[in-house]
Amino acid sequence: MSHQTEEPYDAQMWTYRQHLRSLNRRLAEEYALQNGHLMVSAIEALAQAAPVTLAIAQLHDAIRRSSAKNFWPIIRKTKGVLFVRSSDAGQDCPSPWRRTHSGNMRYELPGHLLFSPWPPNVRRRVRNRTIQLQQVIHNLTMPNTSDFLFGIFAGSIRRTTWQAARLVEEIKALQGIAMPDSIAALDRWSDASSSGWNITLRISRGVLVYRNGADRCEIEIPAALSSPLRVPSGPGISLEKHCVRAGGRSYDP
Repeated sequence: MSHQTEEPYDAQMWTYRQHLRSLNRRLAEEYALQNGHLMVSAIEALAQAAPVTLAIAQLHDAIRRSSAKNFWPIIRKTKGVLFVRSSDAGQDCPSPWRRTHSGNMRYELPGHLLFSPWPPNVRRRVRNRTIQLQQVIHNLTMPNTSDFLFGIFAGSIRRTTWQAARLVEEIKALQGIAMPDSIAALDRWSDASSSGWNITLRISRGVLVYRNGADRCEIEIPAALSSPLRVPSGPGISLEKHCVRAGGRSYDP
């Protein structure tokens, strides 16, 4: 008796789920049409970041082959932060420095991981993210795609564009070491630290100069490293909030 009552119920819920899927197919198509240009914009942003990632790799390789690699144990102790001792806590703190509770000045040096033996492999990630975005665009243009799969493909728009934006932000953080704020901060840090030890790190006219006692090296910074990058944007809402949802998880479209 129980089996006979379950069959009409299952058939009814299956029909209901198919109805929701047909509704959400149209909503997913609308979502993809509204936000498809964001994926194209993300691909263009990654294409602009590709030469920068090559410059990052070249600079890191040059640092790794020089005595400047010895700066990594120093900056690692402070987790990428430069400190300047100051006895006058009331003095105005010049940007981009910030005052600590003890009155000293601190600056979070962007791109300090370039001195690391293992920096983030942003070149490979840019290539993989570009392929991923292109695959999503291809999936959305495939004919005769089922309602269920089309919803999955459309739902990946927000995730893939968000990942591309995070990657570009990470690249901008790595290239920040050669930006004017970092150059001024390194000059102040080198001047202030010269009285305490013999370590100097400067960037002048596109050249990274490192000196630690008798060890000295000069590394040319690729011009592409300072190229301006644009962080792509993504959809304001996810597809899940754009579609119709009803019933328990067992019957979600």
